[in-house]
Amino acid sequence: MLMSKTYEIDSCDDVELSIKRESKLEFKLCFDDERKPQALVFIIPGFGGDANENYRDHLAETIASDLNVAVVGVNYHCVGNRPQTGSTFYLDEIDKLILDATTQAAGIKLPYSVDKIQNYDQMSEIFHFINQTLIEGKKEGRFRMDYFLNLHASLKPTKNEYQNFGIMQAQDLINVVLYLKNNAPFDTMGGGIPVIMIGSSHGGYLSHLAAKIAPWLIDGVIDNSSYAKFLWRLVGFGKEIDFMRYSEFNTFDFFQHIKVFCSTKTFWTSNSSSPYFFSPARRMIRNILEPSHLEVCAKFPSTHYVSYHSFYDKKIAPPEDKRELYDFLKNNEFDAKLYMIKDENQIDGKFIKSLEHGMGMSIKTLIKKELPIMLEKIKKYPKKECKDKSISYPCEELLYTFTQKEDKIFLEIKN
Repeated sequence: MLMSKTYEIDSCDDVELSIKRESKLEFKLCFDDERKPQALVFIIPGFGGDANENYRDHLAETIASDLNVAVVGVNYHCVGNRPQTGSTFYLDEIDKLILDATTQAAGIKLPYSVDKIQNYDQMSEIFHFINQTLIEGKKEGRFRMDYFLNLHASLKPTKNEYQNFGIMQAQDLINVVLYLKNNAPFDTMGGGIPVIMIGSSHGGYLSHLAAKIAPWLIDGVIDNSSYAKFLWRLVGFGKEIDFMRYSEFNTFDFFQHIKVFCSTKTFWTSNSSSPYFFSPARRMIRNILEPSHLEVCAKFPSTHYVSYHSFYDKKIAPPEDKRELYDFLKNNEFDAKLYMIKDENQIDGKFIKSLEHGMGMSIKTLIKKELPIMLEKIKKYPKKECKDKSISYPCEELLYTFTQKEDKIFLEIKN
């Protein structure tokens, strides 16, 4: 019989920014209690992806039943960072500066100072006022008919979280692995049950990052369209540099005459004098394609990798980076296969539906195609037991060390 259980556990604090975590880590486990699962399979959502809870539950049940695995869904740190996953809009100080400067340049006099905007209702009121002013101005001939304003709004994630980007999220995944190896309601083969991470886009990136942080723990990664290097516009503070170029997304969905650019709340900054400066070291640890780090990782029992990627995915996940990453993995004796989708004749309407980012691929189709193959590989070439469960990555002036102690992964950073 299929069983589904929800857990809440303590996970990690933000070691990089010295911020104590307020929230618990929630995850779901789905398994058949009449069979012994042959692996822990993590299906990792991306930014705003897989927001439909019913779909996620149905997918977990289907995979658990059809392939005899235990399926895990983790609501990792800052997963609720899109409107469809529960985030809310607000204006921070930079947003207010953008609003003030843009409306002044357009000759729009606001009913009150931007400094008085303290909540969502006031923000909404101002944006509606601006949109209506543009409508009336176009009727009167004061603005061109195709004119619109570019403004920026910030997103406050659920649980009062913020965008750390990558590190805490991957630690969350690993902490769930370690918790289940010790506390799962089924036989985990003495803790040796294989672990496979699966995801698209950011979910695929986190799958790779988890394998970087704890290579002794992750047996396989199945990926669709992840980025090999972190994306500036997803870290949250790109608006400090250019809010239109480095925002996370933009939309006309809310106002016909305002293009709203959006970024997630973050404490990272481009200010080099701030303790929250996103320095080159912070970037290095987040990159999957970091040759010196891959050389360190290659000394541990290797992970199996398979990835699908569009050759035309230029804006979000550059294919050149992905090809270089997988070439490096193969050259360092990892079992790594990259399917670079280049031609329209590869679009079959079922598995590959487009040549854009993500290729319209359903995660269920990807899993059913690749997971049985990977399970056989892991069974044939099991990961050797690793006594040293600690890994260190030099990053410019910092040394990042990840260590497994009992049922947690700990991060220590030294100058």
